[in-house]
Amino acid sequence: MTSRRWRAGQFVHHRLPERIGSPSWRYRPPSGGHPVPGSDDHARTVAPPLSPEPAAANPILTASMLGSDVEFVADPFLYLVDDWHLFVEVYRPAREPPAAIGHLRSGDRGRTWRYSGIVLNPGIHLAFPYVFDWDGHHYMLPDPWSEHPGVAADYTLYRATDFPTAWEPVATPITSDEELHDCVLLRRDGLWWALAGGGGALYAYHSRTLEADDWAPHRENPVVTGRPEAVRPAGRPIATDDGAIVFFQDCSRRYGERVWAYEVTHLTATDYRDERVGSGPVLGPAGGVGWNSGRMHHLDAWLFEDRWLCAVDGNIGLGKPVFGDHWAIGFYEQRH
Repeated sequence: MTSRRWRAGQFVHHRLPERIGSPSWRYRPPSGGHPVPGSDDHARTVAPPLSPEPAAANPILTASMLGSDVEFVADPFLYLVDDWHLFVEVYRPAREPPAAIGHLRSGDRGRTWRYSGIVLNPGIHLAFPYVFDWDGHHYMLPDPWSEHPGVAADYTLYRATDFPTAWEPVATPITSDEELHDCVLLRRDGLWWALAGGGGALYAYHSRTLEADDWAPHRENPVVTGRPEAVRPAGRPIATDDGAIVFFQDCSRRYGERVWAYEVTHLTATDYRDERVGSGPVLGPAGGVGWNSGRMHHLDAWLFEDRWLCAVDGNIGLGKPVFGDHWAIGFYEQRH
């Protein structure tokens, strides 16, 4: 059961703003179109969502909607087909392991969501359920956490045997002495690339085959150092005609305070270069009181005809040392 302090934080930041009529935005379902799935085909002609606008009465998902033992939900990843799917980290501190991957489904284009329950729980703390498709299969590369802080955990790639609720391990692409988190994948020049953050640095790995163990580390690993505002990935990358947009968490002052976008301009076995896109962050805390008043650290964007549909997460600010974590999920859009 959650504590009284935690419940007080839920009331102040999740329920009170709605009761007093603070600004919110009603969800506008898309009129048509289809998402562009897959790692290589996620964007082509529409500008990336660098300044998403609210599109829902946020948050659309909080811990209290999933059960009394859930403390927060975070790291949302969408998968949009005929039915819409949302995968999230479900954090339940009284259980072992404390975090597993949950799934929600919407049959009405995001107006309502139905919780399917936990769909991946291999006995280790999992977060960041990066879901994608490739060559007719659905895959997930979740973020593994060791039970011992500071100790590295191997990354396992899962393939769906019955999407979205049944998954089997098919490869161990990354094993590292460094504790790495929030790995994302890119396709470039016939190679798979993995980017993950650890120890204040960005690491890269590559392989010609997706379902392969022990991807080769980049010759210059870590490929980025001395940039605490942008080395830990913050959601699904977006492919562009010339490269890729990668989102990074800003951890310069505190964990996951805001999100910056960087374009990867060079990526080979011997070279990695990126540069910041825009003059400001993609997402940031709203301040004051509310579900995203203190931090925003994740963006997952899917393309529908003339708009991006974006799942994000946010945490509270005011009173957090007393109230604890209250990560929740929001929904945004950006029209072309």
